[in-house]
This record gives sequence, structure tokens and C-alpha cells, in this order.
Amino acid sequence: MFNIVKRIAAGLLVSGLLMSTVIMPVADQGAGQVQARQVLSARVNAGILKVRAKEGTTSQTLKILHRNDRVRVLTTGSRWVKVQSGKVVGYTQGKLLITGYGGTAADEGGYSRGQQVANFALRFVGNPYRYGGTSLTNGTDCSGFVMSVYRHFGKKLPRTSSSQRHAGRGVGSLSAAKPGDIICYNGHVAIYLGNRKIVHASNRRTGIKVTNNAAYRHIVAIRRVF
Repeated sequence: MFNIVKRIAAGLLVSGLLMSTVIMPVADQGAGQVQARQVLSARVNAGILKVRAKEGTTSQTLKILHRNDRVRVLTTGSRWVKVQSGKVVGYTQGKLLITGYGGTAADEGGYSRGQQVANFALRFVGNPYRYGGTSLTNGTDCSGFVMSVYRHFGKKLPRTSSSQRHAGRGVGSLSAAKPGDIICYNGHVAIYLGNRKIVHASNRRTGIKVTNNAAYRHIVAIRRVF
């Protein structure tokens, strides 16, 4: 019962962190595309970007956009995404559209890779802590948790908390940290969620949990993998 309550709380936290966009599969879109239930806004990150009638560079050009123009993103998660600019609805290259989540429209949900890491890590809140473990469902310790979350995204990290201090590249301060960064303490590591929150495999009593103050103990390093 205790774990059920914690999972419900974790679900509410995920909803609060994501704040708006909930993504749903769309059967009639291209491979990998998903449709945002609440439409995303994005800005053009190219000198010229063409909105086309269909996917592909040979399709008819419906409209030409310029750097920093804003569009509504109707689908995400693939090379070509569906957008709306004024009354024009068509397709354009998702990697050239920057969303408010710091990712591109080509990313799933428009999230940056780091935000995707943070979102994925939150799925396991309430699961048990186990010293020496690496299972996100059956038990893991702090460094095993970080290692296993990043392994899901194709990144191989060192096994121990001390060696994870050297993964990726350094971030100067907590104020500069972004979701998905690794927060390193003496003998402990966590994944940053944003808004000074972390998710981590804390101890045997609490298991994997969210802590609202990332600076609850002295931070020795912050590392960014993506």
C-alpha cells in the first residue's frame, strides 16, 4: 500500500514537472511521430525554413519561414513534423525548430535529451534501494540508478559514484544545472529534475525518491552527459 501511494505521488509530480504537453501515439503519422494533445510553440532555428505540403524536400513549398519565426508544432518525434503558421498547415524539418522545453520538434515530445532522462528517471520513484544493485524495478543503489537510467539512452557511465563525477562535462553551479544533469555528493549521486529538485536512490528506508532541495548536502560536482 505504501508503494502504491508513493507511485501515485510520483505520477502527480511528473504531471507537475511536465506542466503542459501530454503526448499520444498517432497511427496515421509518419514513423516515430507523436501528436501533442496541447500544441507546442517553437521558434525557427535556421535562416530559411520551408513549410511543405508533404514530407520531403521535393514536395510543394507552402510557406517560407525565417529565423526566430514562431510556429505551432502539431506532431513531434521524427525528422519531418507537422506545423501550423498562420493559416498554413504543412510539414517541415523538426530539428530546425526549438521548443520551449529546450529540445527540438524532432525530439519526442519536444523535450531536450536531458529532460527526457529526468522524465524517465521519475518513473521509478517508490522502487526499492539495494546496495550493489542496478535494477530500476527490483533494487538499485544511487550510482546504479544513475548508470541504469543513462543506459536506457545509450550512454555507458562508470559504476561508482566517485567515478561518475568525471562523466560528461562539468557544470559550474546549481543555478546553471539543467534537467538530466548528474548531481554528485560525497559518496552519493542523483539526477537533477530542475527547480532545485533531484531524483535518487536514497537509502533502504525510502528507496528511489524525489528530494525538493538538491543542495540538501554539499555538492562536489555537477556533470552533464547530454
